[in-house]
Amino acid sequence: MHIIHKIAFSFLSLLAFAAMHAQDKNTKVGNATYYGDRWHGRRTADGSSYHKDSLTCAHRTLPFGTLLHVRNPKNGKVVVVKVTDRGPYRANTIVDLSKAAAQQIDMIRSGVAQVEVTQVLPTTAPKATDNAAPAIPQFQLYDPATGRYYTTVEWTQRENNRRELAQAKAKAQKEALMAKAKQPRYRVLHNSAMASAKKK
Repeated sequence: MHIIHKIAFSFLSLLAFAAMHAQDKNTKVGNATYYGDRWHGRRTADGSSYHKDSLTCAHRTLPFGTLLHVRNPKNGKVVVVKVTDRGPYRANTIVDLSKAAAQQIDMIRSGVAQVEVTQVLPTTAPKATDNAAPAIPQFQLYDPATGRYYTTVEWTQRENNRRELAQAKAKAQKEALMAKAKQPRYRVLHNSAMASAKKK
């Protein structure tokens, strides 16, 4: 029995070491900055509009939609953000955060902070069976703009809906301007005004 306990302990230690090694390999350390207010509402590289209250970020290489776990080692505060833009291109800077994300890890005052950035990797859950244990709750993201938590699927759907709404609004505005441009540029005088003009 003692040997079995030793083997089990060794196996668990090996798993823990492997997990730590994988996390260290997937974690990057560098400086983080954040978007200034003048960027609010501007178009980002993925086609969406930047919103200072959304939990988003810019990264040089990771695919759009990638989720990143950003930790401020100075105070231990963390935030999960979604890659929607490209950059930053300053030396030793690995991520550019939205203002809301920067507030969550308390780096607004400093403007620049050293952070640990880890990619949130997707996991495949086993198929449920009648005797299976309850499924683990899905990972959720907090949106300070609404004060609600959303699953990654809901978050992606909201971003897609927001993008489609913005595109539809821009299209409607363009069509309205084109229709206005086609309208005649003269006015028809009111009948009473024309009648009074004839009397004179």
